[in-house]
Amino acid sequence: MKERFEHPVDGGTVPVIPYDTFEAANLFLSTGGTEEEVLPLLDLTSAQWQRLREVYRWFPYTYGETERRNYFAGLDDIGILQLVLPPRWRLRPEDNLTLRSTWHIREAVRRNPYIGPFADCGWPAIYISVHPEATLCCYTHDGRTVYFNGRPLVDRKGNALEVDAETFAPVGGRWLRDKNSIYGQGEFGPKPTSYWYVVQGADHITFEALNLRYARDKERAYYITNKTIRTKSPDSFEVVPVLRLNYRDNTCEYLHDISVTARDREAVYFYGTRLKRARPENFRELGHDYATDGVTVWLLDQKKVIEGADAATFTVPGPGEPSVRRRRGGHGVTDRYRPYAGAEPCDPQDYFEEWRPFFETKPDLNDWWWHRLAGSKK
Repeated sequence: MKERFEHPVDGGTVPVIPYDTFEAANLFLSTGGTEEEVLPLLDLTSAQWQRLREVYRWFPYTYGETERRNYFAGLDDIGILQLVLPPRWRLRPEDNLTLRSTWHIREAVRRNPYIGPFADCGWPAIYISVHPEATLCCYTHDGRTVYFNGRPLVDRKGNALEVDAETFAPVGGRWLRDKNSIYGQGEFGPKPTSYWYVVQGADHITFEALNLRYARDKERAYYITNKTIRTKSPDSFEVVPVLRLNYRDNTCEYLHDISVTARDREAVYFYGTRLKRARPENFRELGHDYATDGVTVWLLDQKKVIEGADAATFTVPGPGEPSVRRRRGGHGVTDRYRPYAGAEPCDPQDYFEEWRPFFETKPDLNDWWWHRLAGSKK
């Protein structure tokens, strides 16, 4: 039962298939199915499928609007939905739907892809989970092999990774398990290439994912690059959240899932490696890659201690405060003694005017470097 039809555009036509049929085809292609098997049921060539895929795959998201409008000759969301929802889904006048509301159709198809032209195909395709960072990529299996984004799982050398497909499931973040092992999903290369590995020695019962990159069990902690962290206090091992400063809406966000910083009772870890001299109990991020433990200040992305910085007064201007741009880009920071560019101290004389808006809105501050210079200029 073919469901393809032609939609007129600019004196010609483009092929259209129901959106749920598209998602079913995508799932079978992601679970070992080939284009030679799948596309004849859609009456599509490979070139037609590739173009249609670029249009359809972004329906539940805000991306791809230009491609959609071009493909459907300028139709708005309702017009597109009227074309791609039938025959199994209907628009009701009271729904007021947009393309972003099609996510529930995708989820329904992932649970049952045997619809339309695939009703009697008999191909095994079991949805497992979506990737936590790339929602277009998912894990599936056919009863024997686990696939990620259409390819079997492999180790860093490209060798097939043996997993138990029936029990393979996410733990959280980029950590997974089956009845035999715990697995991590790493990446390498300038265009990240995914690979998977067995987390050696992981305790199946107590293993827990802390975020995308860190995990722990009763004996040790783990970083996603297949690094074991031999912590002396695994019970206290935790993620230190990233502080994101949002200047557009004047908010601060503490982001847990993407953080690369963690601590236990003995140390602070950055990308899974101990950060020298860091005291864990008071360690916190300040924004723009700066962090402090109350005694020392770091520029984290360089793993560099800012020598001479006064941790008690070190300040990263945040949302709602005048932002100070460095002359070579980036955000300016300061303590009571001097301003800094990156991890390097600056001559206060050179930055007096740049910092004027900040200090003039801070009447509670006094006797900082800027005030002393202001007094000398009177």
